[in-house]
Amino acid sequence: MAQSRTALQLISDRRYGSYLAGNFFSNVGSWFQNVAAAIVVFEITGSNTLVGLVSVLQFMATLLLSPWSGSLADRHNRKRLLMLAQAISASGALALAIWVGLEGIEGLPGVWPVLAAAGVIGLGYAIGISAMNALIPSLVEPPDLDQAIALNSTSFTLARAVGPALAGVLIAAFGAAFAFGINALTFIPLIVVLAVIRPRPISLSAGDRSVRAGFEYMRGQPAMPWLILVTLTVGWAGDPANTLAPAYADMFGRDESFVGLLVTAFGAGSATASFFVGTIRVRLGQLRTTGVGMGLLAAGMLGFAAAPNEVTALIALVVAGVGFLLGVTTTNSNLQGRLDEEMRGRVMALWSMAFLGSRPLAALIDGLVADLVSPRVGVLAAIVPL
Repeated sequence: MAQSRTALQLISDRRYGSYLAGNFFSNVGSWFQNVAAAIVVFEITGSNTLVGLVSVLQFMATLLLSPWSGSLADRHNRKRLLMLAQAISASGALALAIWVGLEGIEGLPGVWPVLAAAGVIGLGYAIGISAMNALIPSLVEPPDLDQAIALNSTSFTLARAVGPALAGVLIAAFGAAFAFGINALTFIPLIVVLAVIRPRPISLSAGDRSVRAGFEYMRGQPAMPWLILVTLTVGWAGDPANTLAPAYADMFGRDESFVGLLVTAFGAGSATASFFVGTIRVRLGQLRTTGVGMGLLAAGMLGFAAAPNEVTALIALVVAGVGFLLGVTTTNSNLQGRLDEEMRGRVMALWSMAFLGSRPLAALIDGLVADLVSPRVGVLAAIVPL
């Protein structure tokens, strides 16, 4: 049996390493968009519910369209499908950047341009997320799959650690239009990389590639629904770090840069955990690692809800971020390892629905509870499913 390569060897790999770098820049840009959109909507309306609505529109398409995007990923060229998805999202970000740049926040006719852009960007996510998850096994050899999945998760978490902090500082210095423009530009590196790299040939069977066949396949694998359920609860519980960050900054009397710092604290915890998740998984096993991750996420969010000051809130989010990474990475790896190749797109689409598709409802409920009661109670509401 071939030995798996180390993380450094995979990062240096021409094919996978290039993809990882392009994906990282795209993810950093997404956090520029998320933080800027939250700040603009909160400045215009003062409503946590409408801040949550940004996430609703950005991820609603993932919830509604993922089964069909998974079927597309099992029928068509996954690389080209992902390139199309990136181009769609880039168009939404660019249009908003130009509008805000020309008119300023004061010149916007309400918040609907921000919400419309979130919808277009979300459409790109929905089309591409299944192809992205299904593409990874074709970029590495089978023994490298676990490490590749961990590195892909690290790319997201490092972006979450770097992007919000940079966004908060740059928005405070140059305005939201600058952040929206940066996001539009960061789609380009991944599109270029995808155009150049050549994934390892994957043979797909000519069987039933319908959405229905994907659901039937998952029903026949008893562990898969539980893995999807864990993913949903972890994704749901992590939402307040984004949706309620502006409200917490306002509660503590801080400016836009602190919004980015709160989101960054969560990402920094996840990024730190990504370097140790393999060792933890070997020592504890996948099931216990997932349980530890869920426990740390719950403890961190409880600390965030009760935080009496800024420092405590930041520390609590670091702990929550560690738990989030352990939970998400372990369930993803566990699921990917069980899949037949011809079903990968459709099953990972269901994983995406649980992880990202749950965000609209989670964000809406978190924001609504925060407006009706308080941001602290909004955080508590998010960890109930966990």
